[in-house]
Amino acid sequence: MTHGIATWKPYAGLVIAGSAAFSMLTLFSAMKPVLLTRFVEQAGYSQSLAGLTVAMPFVGGVFSAFVMHLILQRLNYKQAAILFCAGLVICELINGFAFANPMIVLPCQFISGFSVGALMGVTSRLISQTHDPDRIFGVVDMMCVLLMSFFIAGIGAAVEIKGLAGGFQSALAIAIALSVLMFAYRPKSSASLGAESIGKIVLSWRPVTIILMGIFFITFSGLGFTYMFTMARNLGFTYESAGSQIGVILFFSAFACVAGGWASAKLGPAWPLTGAFVSCAIGWWIAIHTMNPLIYLAALVPAVYALQFACPILLALAGAQDKEGHWAAVAAPLVTSGFAWAAIFSGMIVDVWGVHALSTVTLFGMMLCGLMLWTVTRRPTALPAEPVLQ
Repeated sequence: MTHGIATWKPYAGLVIAGSAAFSMLTLFSAMKPVLLTRFVEQAGYSQSLAGLTVAMPFVGGVFSAFVMHLILQRLNYKQAAILFCAGLVICELINGFAFANPMIVLPCQFISGFSVGALMGVTSRLISQTHDPDRIFGVVDMMCVLLMSFFIAGIGAAVEIKGLAGGFQSALAIAIALSVLMFAYRPKSSASLGAESIGKIVLSWRPVTIILMGIFFITFSGLGFTYMFTMARNLGFTYESAGSQIGVILFFSAFACVAGGWASAKLGPAWPLTGAFVSCAIGWWIAIHTMNPLIYLAALVPAVYALQFACPILLALAGAQDKEGHWAAVAAPLVTSGFAWAAIFSGMIVDVWGVHALSTVTLFGMMLCGLMLWTVTRRPTALPAEPVLQ
């Protein structure tokens, strides 16, 4: 089937809304490294408390996945967008004033993450029901990766000028802008996300394995991300040179998301994911072990691009497991939680075995993902969801 521009026109609003929802998650990722240091310096948080504070949105996102079925049953799209966008905006507003009080900041961070996880789930379900979910997920992922580079620059500048208050105020402004974009999608029927169209989710080993594979892939492929600047500094880069060159690599990696969606639509998920697992393992192995700065930067390309390439494939594969998109809704916040686990586990690994051990753990992680992929694709998966959006 040929998918031209005309086929995509009915989905323009959904692409914008999905990009906004997923970009809310990258907002947390952009804030994490900056606020982690600043909470210790300005608010007097301990390292462990600061780490818990910046990780709490991801914890909230994970929790949202376990109640996603209730959200889909009780709220239509407009109600979900209003409720959870309001939750995010209000919490970012409160954080801008109460950042020194962890008893207030921690629950606000959790609610913010829960709200974003819910929005990601709601939009992922709708995307999984379109004619071309692989490519749409690819475009959505591309947009949020591109926006993340601007979020990092903006929040970093705001924190430099106004401290934690400035960081949360800039996050508030971004949250408001993204919330407005959520309403670019207008379903024709209020029942498009209501209890009338929601059956019971069928628990089975295949979708659970696919989601676990996604979590493991994001986690293991993200281990080296935490120490990219450490490795660059060990090779003689300054913070400025490392930031500019790695930033360029990350910026252009966004287009690998579209490539992943295209490859999955043309070839199916098995071979593109296999290629992503292999290139990820090889890229990080070379990047972590090389002593040559140019080889290091070159190795980051397959290592980083594999992550962006695989994300839309994993989400589309999860969404293909049922016709109503339940598993896509559950998968979105769970799979992306791998970014948080990567930051936690990488620190533990480096503390015990050193930076070089990250390559070995990543290699074994990719082998595990490959085994899980073989398990779920050796027999035909469930038929893709019937397109319901017009």
